[in-house]
Amino acid sequence: MPSTIYEPVKRFTTRLPKPAIVKLALPLDEATKRKIETSRDAIRGLMSYQTSDDRLMVIVGPCSIHDTNAALEYASLLSKAAERFQRELVIVMRVYIEKPRSTVGWKGLIHDPDHAQDVGNPQSSTPDLCKGVFTARKVMLEVAQKGLPVATELLNPLLVYFLDDVVSLGVIGARTTESQTHREMASDMPMPMGIKNGTDGGLKVAIDAMKAASRSHTVVSIDEDASLAFHMSRGNPDTFAILRGGSQGPNFSPEHIKAAEAELLRAGKKPAIVVDCSHGNSSKDYRNQGAVAACLADQIAVGAPIMGVMIESNINEGRQDVPEKGSKECLKYGVSITDGCVGWLETESILERLAAAVRQRQEASATSSPVGESIVTMISGQPYEAKLAVQEHAVEVLV
Repeated sequence: MPSTIYEPVKRFTTRLPKPAIVKLALPLDEATKRKIETSRDAIRGLMSYQTSDDRLMVIVGPCSIHDTNAALEYASLLSKAAERFQRELVIVMRVYIEKPRSTVGWKGLIHDPDHAQDVGNPQSSTPDLCKGVFTARKVMLEVAQKGLPVATELLNPLLVYFLDDVVSLGVIGARTTESQTHREMASDMPMPMGIKNGTDGGLKVAIDAMKAASRSHTVVSIDEDASLAFHMSRGNPDTFAILRGGSQGPNFSPEHIKAAEAELLRAGKKPAIVVDCSHGNSSKDYRNQGAVAACLADQIAVGAPIMGVMIESNINEGRQDVPEKGSKECLKYGVSITDGCVGWLETESILERLAAAVRQRQEASATSSPVGESIVTMISGQPYEAKLAVQEHAVEVLV
């Protein structure tokens, strides 16, 4: 029987510009650079529980950026909210330009800025990564210039070097938390890193990732001239866990927060916890995010160790599919093309509720907590666990 001869796959290859060229074309000015460094330090301060900054971090914005004009309009709205709630909240904008896919789909602004990809026949389309790296950096720069810290998921370890200087907060997603490559990348980043629990909802893989990221590694990467290189990372001590639920259900209840705090402390990690109101915690229904945030606000008010909250939000609520041929003209303005988001009006309401909870926590801490004692362990003279029972009704909405 004759052997089968396989023809080599024909590949369309385009060279990407060097990171140095992209950064030269879209430079980071000194004023914006200082804002980014200040925001990184603010996030580190929230993680430590040792500073006088007792605000709550809120990572809020579209599931993914597909329309830069809408993203910048959203940023203008959010910057006003950030100023309004500056005493209670450290607001960070989600500027997600890559999308992890369980199977196939649009992979994000940096891969396909014009939505040209036909996922049914990928060989018939040509996503433009060359344009994408410029588009993604430009929108991040413009958001940062508005005074908003930028948060993004770091998905492709090679593309991060086009953006690492403009990002205030990096995130490792649930699908990549177990990846050695991503843990090494996190150890090399100059900004704080949030690490999500695994897709099953368990925290152990995130804690393992935090431990790995804190150590120095030999990292294979590209340098500013796009040459493949390796170097020793410095290790990143500024990592925290993000609870996002999973296949086993939500993990935002008071019991889940208490258990996560204990698990982090046993592992020798800071009990700095951010809770994602979307994904598994919303049962994958964006309309449940408000109920999740309300439950978290009740916990925050009595001193639960919740450092931050993550919300998927856009100008208008809901989601929409990309048309078959990828025509942007057919898309509704300010509506997500990936996961569903709450609209701006509900976002404002959620921010108001969270800010009120922080004020309550601040007032209790000012009157009752000994100087230098963590608000995590002492509110009104009692451990926060003593007040958890009053919040059970809020959790029953989703669990």
